[in-house]
Amino acid sequence: MYERPISRRRALATITVAAGMASSPARSQTYPAKPIRVIVPYAPGGALDTVARLFSQRMSTRLGASFVVENKPGANTIIGNEMVVRAPADGYTILFAAAPLALNSALGIKEPYDVLKDLAPVMLIASAPVIIVSNPSAPYRTLADIISASKATPNGLSFATAGVGSMPHLLGEALRLKTGANLTHIGYKGSSPALQDVIGGAVPLMFDAYTPAGVQVVAGKLRGLAVASARRLPSLPDIPTTVEQGFPDIVGEAFQAMLVPAGTPPAIIGKLHEAALAVSAEPEVREQLTRQGYNMIASTPERLTTYVQQEIDRWTPIVKAAGVKL
Repeated sequence: MYERPISRRRALATITVAAGMASSPARSQTYPAKPIRVIVPYAPGGALDTVARLFSQRMSTRLGASFVVENKPGANTIIGNEMVVRAPADGYTILFAAAPLALNSALGIKEPYDVLKDLAPVMLIASAPVIIVSNPSAPYRTLADIISASKATPNGLSFATAGVGSMPHLLGEALRLKTGANLTHIGYKGSSPALQDVIGGAVPLMFDAYTPAGVQVVAGKLRGLAVASARRLPSLPDIPTTVEQGFPDIVGEAFQAMLVPAGTPPAIIGKLHEAALAVSAEPEVREQLTRQGYNMIASTPERLTTYVQQEIDRWTPIVKAAGVKL
């Protein structure tokens, strides 16, 4: 990852947290004393919803309180995120967030909050690297094959993704900008229709997450060409990473994170982090998430803040250079 100096905002936030610690012990001793709301800014059944429900169930057991999951999709996760930002900072409202937490800022989307100021980090749970796949009948075997073929073909190559502004889309634009590959993006409304066209041969390439594209690789309906990460996916151990293939800048990973409203007492954040860390270490949880194409992280709260800032800084110039418009 890319380490950055602590910004003035982060330094002030650290001072504020430290100052609040003196008043938090009494409150945290009785926490949790009532049900905890878990906001998922997506519809039920998706990747983030699955992770949120898995952690909520097991954290509920560890903390002795009910966790009630509420799905609040819409506006590229802004609706759900804002609900948490506006909630009382008492530890009874938790946000499970994904890549748009950082990508919305990179894409220039105006949000009614500041993700680095109005939300407090609990944990960066896991990441899901983008995988690059092709139709099995296509001649491509490596990332270099794609780049060479795109430059040799008058109209280049097109690649499908689940939508404009998604992590897979931005990764494809990064590949185009950094290598000179002649690639044209085709954004679909979700992975399913994109997969159908790639499997059917209408589009030669797709950039997506393990679920669902990687599942089709395992099934033999797609060929895996690269995992856009520094480490291979245990669920696709035979597919080399982009870094292994000589492209260290072509990395892109969606992520799953847990946050609370800014101002939540540090002792309560500590309790939530301790419970989430214990859940992350459970063999069944690790096995399930690994099987679904995740790399486990289980970070400190501070690491999550750094990670979100790095993602904003990394993708903002790509968005501008590629002229990505939602």
